[in-house]
This record gives sequence, structure tokens and C-alpha cells, in this order.
Amino acid sequence: MDLTESGDSFLLNQLVDVLLPRSLMPNNLLYAAGADLAHPHLSPLFGDFSKGFVSTFIQSGTRDLFLSNALRLHRALRRAGVPCELHIFEAMPHGGFMGAPEDRELRAEVVRFVRWPARRRHFSIA
Repeated sequence: MDLTESGDSFLLNQLVDVLLPRSLMPNNLLYAAGADLAHPHLSPLFGDFSKGFVSTFIQSGTRDLFLSNALRLHRALRRAGVPCELHIFEAMPHGGFMGAPEDRELRAEVVRFVRWPARRRHFSIA
């Protein structure tokens, strides 16, 4: 969502996210190949959602390097009136717990979201 890594979780969660324990900036720069990292094609968080966007399910954890991305995307979508749900799991790193009960709970939430008719997705769960 944000290749500029401007959210505070990119700094704060570097020591607690066991899957992504450091900045990905070298990879981001390589991927961007000289383009502006803040361009919405590279960092959709900086795009314009006011013209419409699909109902969105956002998931992260309190130890996820990308937690700020999830929170900031949720706020941007809500400001634009896009139906979205935000699910944050306590102590979850990027990628989940690899089979813990929280992972099963998350999978159940995703299944519920996908099966729920889009016309009824009109609120956000925080």
C-alpha cells in the first residue's frame, strides 16, 4: 500500500515482526526502478478512492510491519465512503501465526466477508 514506508509501524515493529523484521526499502527501490515511490500506481494508499472502489477486507496485527498501511488504508477508504472492514489481531506478525486459533478465526472472517452480499457491506468493523 505504501512503498515510501511513511507509517510509524515501519520503524516501531521492525523488532517484533518475526516475518518482516526490517525495512523493505531496498526491494521497494528496485521494484520502482527510479519512479516516485509515492505514485499511486506503486503506493495505492496515495490514490484517489473517491471515484469508487470495491468493498475491502483489511487485516493486520499489532506486530505487523505493515500495520500502519492497514490503518491508513482503512481511514482513506472510509473517507471516500468505500465499504470496508478492518481486523487487527493482538500480537500477530505479518503473515499470521502459522496455524494458531487466531489464524482459523481470521480465515472464518475472510470466508464470511466473501460470502456476504456486497450490497449489505455498508459499515466498518474496527
